[in-house]
Amino acid sequence: MKNALFTLCLLLIHICSACSQEDIKSQLLKDVTYLPMPEKGEPGMSVFFTVNENPEIIALTKVEVGVDLRATVVMSTVLDKGRILLIGSPAYFRSTQLKHSGVAQLLKNAMALSGSRPHIAILGNADSELIKLMKGQGAQPYEMSSVAIKDNTDILLLTKDISRQADLDRIEQFVRNGGTLWFASPNGEQVKKPASNAEGTTELLINSLLVKAGVFNYNMVIKRSSTNTSLSTGNIPDYLHIKTLLPWLSTKRERLGMYADYYLVNPMLDLIFKYNEKGAPVMKSIKAHYHLPDSIRIPTPKNPMMLPTDEHKAGYKLLNMFYEKAMDFKSNPEKKAPGHEDFPGPVPATATRVKENVRIPVKVGTQGLIDPPSVYHRGHSTGYYIPAGEKVKITIDKSLLKLGLIAQIGVHGDNVMHLDKVTRYAADLVRKFKLEQETTEVYSPFGGLLLLNIPDNTRQDTIAIRIDGAVKAPYFKLGETSEAEWLSTVRDYPGPWAELATDNIVLTVPSYRIRKLDNPVKLMKFWDEVMDADAELAVISKKRVHQERIIVDNDVAYGYMFTTWERIVVPDDQSCEWMLNEEFMRKNGSWGTFHELGHRHQFGYFDFPGTGEVTVNLYTMYVYDKVLHKGIYNHDNLKGKEDVIQRIKAYLTNNPSYEKWSADPFLALSMYVQIIDRFGWESILNVHRAYRSMPTARYPKSDQDKRDMWFLNICKSTNSNLTRFFETWKVPVSEEAKKKAVHLSPWFPEELNGSGVKIQ
Repeated sequence: MKNALFTLCLLLIHICSACSQEDIKSQLLKDVTYLPMPEKGEPGMSVFFTVNENPEIIALTKVEVGVDLRATVVMSTVLDKGRILLIGSPAYFRSTQLKHSGVAQLLKNAMALSGSRPHIAILGNADSELIKLMKGQGAQPYEMSSVAIKDNTDILLLTKDISRQADLDRIEQFVRNGGTLWFASPNGEQVKKPASNAEGTTELLINSLLVKAGVFNYNMVIKRSSTNTSLSTGNIPDYLHIKTLLPWLSTKRERLGMYADYYLVNPMLDLIFKYNEKGAPVMKSIKAHYHLPDSIRIPTPKNPMMLPTDEHKAGYKLLNMFYEKAMDFKSNPEKKAPGHEDFPGPVPATATRVKENVRIPVKVGTQGLIDPPSVYHRGHSTGYYIPAGEKVKITIDKSLLKLGLIAQIGVHGDNVMHLDKVTRYAADLVRKFKLEQETTEVYSPFGGLLLLNIPDNTRQDTIAIRIDGAVKAPYFKLGETSEAEWLSTVRDYPGPWAELATDNIVLTVPSYRIRKLDNPVKLMKFWDEVMDADAELAVISKKRVHQERIIVDNDVAYGYMFTTWERIVVPDDQSCEWMLNEEFMRKNGSWGTFHELGHRHQFGYFDFPGTGEVTVNLYTMYVYDKVLHKGIYNHDNLKGKEDVIQRIKAYLTNNPSYEKWSADPFLALSMYVQIIDRFGWESILNVHRAYRSMPTARYPKSDQDKRDMWFLNICKSTNSNLTRFFETWKVPVSEEAKKKAVHLSPWFPEELNGSGVKIQ
């Protein structure tokens, strides 16, 4: 009877524990009606991810990316007998936030979970308002200068990271024995500090404890804004917790899904696979949900992988993650990934592994194009290739250790498992190594070109490194490599990827494409002309501070081609062949490639809705006109002036609207074509000069401001009142802006006068 009673008590304890875990959110949020974002000037809210099924999400904030995306900033979890409460900002323990009743009530509820008079240890100096709040609830707080937790302590409050492993061990033992840890992430106070790892993120030491409780504090900080002033505590989106994520992954990848994948889901999955063993419950759940096999097939161009549904894509993505975890490439540098022979490509065993010194010219900084905030790393070519599964030593001078250099292997950094058809190993193939010692061993299971990533705040003109164990790759630099060297040796170097460069641009292409290239000087001079034309229209110096890079990939991750701040990615198809044929390019051009280069030059801060894919083509047209001397009509949708006029008339006679204008890039471009056809390129250049000379503080804030600024500047540039022109096109301009143009002579395209078009 006693044994049965004892067993029943244990069962009840287990059930009550489970219940308390499930309703912890309601207990923490009791009588809490409003939780504000930290005030401006206070540390923002840092994001937390679940890495197993234990944590409970308490509160969220917006990720302001143009869709209703939410991230976790308050979370609760358990570790053995203890509990952990995680809050994204130390501001919640300061007077600026404690003045809000919701914040104070949240902390009161959290104290109540640890008893009526909890003893609270605070590491560091506590805010006087916090002490007052705690004592008002009957708590007994005390401050510590080091981690010296008293035996009767119920709660430990941390608002900073732990720097010593011994202290972290003490805290872990405190929680496991039944204590409660309150952790307020310091990430918001560290965002301006230099990155501490090769991926460019700062990782807290305390994460090594938090992951044992199923949580990771990610270095993503969200600040208060006019549209993000409070936290939400209602419905939790399925993409935020592993319990609900698995079925969500199989849903249709609409715009929200793509943003969620990029900012939240992919990082969370990476952390789940990093911090859980294969047999962990969460890993078993993933495998069972998608019925994943134990083996994987690597796609090749001859034997592609078809992923027709979102469920296929999600399953294949997770299968790849299981595969990479099992392979453990990081701990086994000699391993070669299956399929590397097909992509990026093989290196002959007989190829000479070299030991050479290389001096790399530093090209960093910004010159008015859109680049990420400093400090970021920009890739620099070395002319060498690292074979798959082989260690290569990179040696730098001791004086360079402080620069934060990173060795990068490979250039194909896109995960392409979201595509319907995959023809290569679909994961990110890039590997990075911080050069923190004079000699660093680097390696990759895939192999790849060796780049040196240099921080943009580096002031040195050149950087010297020693490379031991790599093979030479075809590398032509205009003005440095002679055509005789290229023809006799360089184009036959064994690396399967090649680079053709000037001070303005780098073309990264499969080596098989250039083995018979006889005229690299003429080719790269042509590309310099293209870059100079783009610089001219963008009103920047033709002497660039850094190169733009075009990279060929078997599988382009987004669309036919795409552009980011660091690279343009294009397919290995006929467009690649054209790109390397100077004669063809001068005769025919390549709209797609010129278009992508245009994206790197357009004035994104001044583009209003409907113009992102329009103003980019001003650069495309400018190259066709000024470099190829083919005028401004050079596309199937811009065959000639009459073709453009007919397109305009069809629009104007069929209920024209700004919505229709915004939705059709070539229709909208036709409006710009009319201006250029009448007033010439100088009209656009004058506007761009005005944009370029404008202080950042005067940049337009709203879409209406952007339209008004374009209207007024193009009126000034053409010395014409374009009010009727804009009204006819249905591009809305404010009455205030129109009044500023009344002193100018009106202009309206002659081809629309008397054309039968009803001007509404």
